[in-house]
Amino acid sequence: YIEQNKKEYSIKFIQSQPNGVANALNVATKEATGDIVHYLHSDDYYYKEESLEKAASYFIKNPDLVWLTGNFLVEIKGKIIAIPQTHLLKINPERALSGMNIISHENTFMRREAVQLYGGFNENKNAVVEYSLWLKLIKDYKPLIVNDEFTVFIIHKGSTSTGSVIKFSKAILRAFNTQRKEKIFPLIGYYEDKDFYKQYKKIIERVKEFRALFDFEVY
Repeated sequence: YIEQNKKEYSIKFIQSQPNGVANALNVATKEATGDIVHYLHSDDYYYKEESLEKAASYFIKNPDLVWLTGNFLVEIKGKIIAIPQTHLLKINPERALSGMNIISHENTFMRREAVQLYGGFNENKNAVVEYSLWLKLIKDYKPLIVNDEFTVFIIHKGSTSTGSVIKFSKAILRAFNTQRKEKIFPLIGYYEDKDFYKQYKKIIERVKEFRALFDFEVY
């Protein structure tokens, strides 16, 4: 494929040690030289021939745009199903994302520098690879949410996170773990700067001080 298309596209082939999806995405980001990056898995594909050109046009029209995301397209047993989660995102992006990871990196395009600046993809096996990146990005930059599709995500038995009920359940648990580490409460968002959390911290400190008064050794 590279040889056949070398006159039309500048393709760089990279092969790294198998250390998980997040590691592969981070390696690819480090090797990338373009302003805009997009991540497509080997068994997925672009929805239309002009998908990349369409995504690029949004950045051309919006020079300050940091990232954009579209609808989620999945293919199950040869049938393509559209999941228009962008309608929910448009209402309140921060709140919607705090409840669940409803942004697929397969249909998201970003500035390469932003991906690197915000820590890249999470290589912790107990976390969703892209979720923490979204949560950090959206604090400073709202994505351009478009009612459009760019790629098709194929769900099959070998899929890492959706191949079975057990795998899907583990993916949900990883999402909850990411929320906990990022101090996110579903539908509320970041709680570290909320009054109720500050009061909770004060109570915990007072309890610790109270317990310290009785923390003595008996001889």
